[in-house]
Amino acid sequence: MRQSSVSSPFGIKALRLLAPFVVLDKSFLDGVGSTQLRYYAQKGWTFGLTEALMHEHFRKRDYYRISNLFKLHGIEDSLFLLPGIGEMFQAETATLKPAPDVLKATKVNLVVTKGPTGEFFELDGAALLSTNERAADLNQRLPKITESWRMFSSMEEFKDVRPAEMGAKVDKLSLRIRDDREDMRGFYGNHRHPSFPAPELIDERWAFFRWIQVTLLAGLDFFASYGVDKSPNPEDLLHELLDMDYLVSALLVGGLACREKRFIERFRFLRPDGIVLK
Repeated sequence: MRQSSVSSPFGIKALRLLAPFVVLDKSFLDGVGSTQLRYYAQKGWTFGLTEALMHEHFRKRDYYRISNLFKLHGIEDSLFLLPGIGEMFQAETATLKPAPDVLKATKVNLVVTKGPTGEFFELDGAALLSTNERAADLNQRLPKITESWRMFSSMEEFKDVRPAEMGAKVDKLSLRIRDDREDMRGFYGNHRHPSFPAPELIDERWAFFRWIQVTLLAGLDFFASYGVDKSPNPEDLLHELLDMDYLVSALLVGGLACREKRFIERFRFLRPDGIVLK
């Protein structure tokens, strides 16, 4: 994959005047056919590619990897590569402005070539190294984030809670995560690095703010599902971490192309005004 010099504001404000812009989730890419995807592109839909998609797509060598590459190759003019979450954090720290206001979404060219025996060279050495580094980083984060999510057990709301009461407690706290901006700023302020933007600066337009919301909501779902004693399958937890990266980007741009019901519900909950393509 090659990046071109053509770029647009991360928020794709100009494109929104013409057609919807959505973050492309792997579930949608796996499920949609090439003809239908080209139809959406012809109708003006624009798709954002995230680091999470590229990692999730290329970390496994299977049929979908090759098929999806050709699907994307067929709509190159409608694809934008979005900044990574880390890049968003760095930009917000350096400029004290929301990432969508200062970063660019870059046009890409997907290079589909074959080797001497017919194999596809869809991953060059640099891309493969990046994928491996991403996998190592995610594997390091798994136990740390799992441990942090278990903190919900110490919250006053969940002390001695009966199973029949759990659903109502989770719903109430979910609404607090979505609607109480000052509470989210307070949580961020208690955990932020001193170099990060001050809590009073951030709101729903910022990657830092959306990351706090997404992390807490995922942690609440984790606690409600597994409690403090059980642990999920590592692959399921890895998928959860990748979904969090997708979701932050989707919340910032206001659109999501996805076919996973749980993921769509989480996006719609945090961004009721958002666009969903499924």
